[in-house]
Amino acid sequence: MANQYPQKRIMKQKTKTTIFIWSMLALPLLNLLVFWVYVNIDAILMAFKNVDYANGGVEYWTLDNFKEIFKMFTENRPGYDMVLYGMNTLKYWLVGTVWSIPHSILLTYIFHKKLRGTKFFRVVLYLPSIICSVVLVGIFEAFVSGKGVFGTFLTQVCGVERVPAWFQEAEYATPMLLFYNFFFGFAGSYILFSGAMAKISREVQEAAVLDGVTMWQELWHIYIPLMWPTISMTIVTSFAGIFGASGVILLLTPNVTETFTFGYWIYDQVRRYQSYYIPSALGLIFTLVAYPLCLLVRKLVTSIYQGAE
Repeated sequence: MANQYPQKRIMKQKTKTTIFIWSMLALPLLNLLVFWVYVNIDAILMAFKNVDYANGGVEYWTLDNFKEIFKMFTENRPGYDMVLYGMNTLKYWLVGTVWSIPHSILLTYIFHKKLRGTKFFRVVLYLPSIICSVVLVGIFEAFVSGKGVFGTFLTQVCGVERVPAWFQEAEYATPMLLFYNFFFGFAGSYILFSGAMAKISREVQEAAVLDGVTMWQELWHIYIPLMWPTISMTIVTSFAGIFGASGVILLLTPNVTETFTFGYWIYDQVRRYQSYYIPSALGLIFTLVAYPLCLLVRKLVTSIYQGAE
């Protein structure tokens, strides 16, 4: 009988532990089931549905959504220029990948070497990512406006007669959005690469110095191979989001259709027209294209620097 009491106490403790763990996991699991599992399954189903408003808004199964998307890519319709949206999406992706990743690696290496002035530039370059995006966009818009610093410089120093309405005129809107992403879109990669570079053994770095390697050789032959798991993950995730690449369109050019990307067009269709079926079909197509693309890219990038660590 005496041995039963410790066993009961152990069972009670295990029960309390189980209840505690599940209570902590309940909210994340609910969030996963509702906002990921349910939403994605419902979106897949809506890709094959449409509404017959003539018969009281009855839903019916159809493949017309995919036919309509094909027409959008082959016909140039105002507000539905999918080729233009695709080009804009590719531009944002190139700025966020081809520019941002190498730039972040180089900056991380320079800051890691603790050269003179790096602390100051680290704060200056990383500060915009701390500021709320709405505030940062407002500051940027005021800076380049006709009454701002850049606008004043153009009129008084360069002799420009009229400063364009950068975010209202289609000719300038997309280049200005890309310009914004060009300078403010690398902070996330910098944080990842800083953590990866900090894990590199001090002995390895000291051995490289003793061998007389240059900074470029050290970066290319030591740091990048040892950081490659993090770099390859960043590359793969960038390909996973290739069709969702976008800029600050919602904050700066929400109604200028010439600046739209695939992702923002889908959002705009839902926001402005409450259209769910064609955007769902387009999202499904992008998923079917992006998934094998990511697998291929993952296979390629993980084959580089195998066993470097």
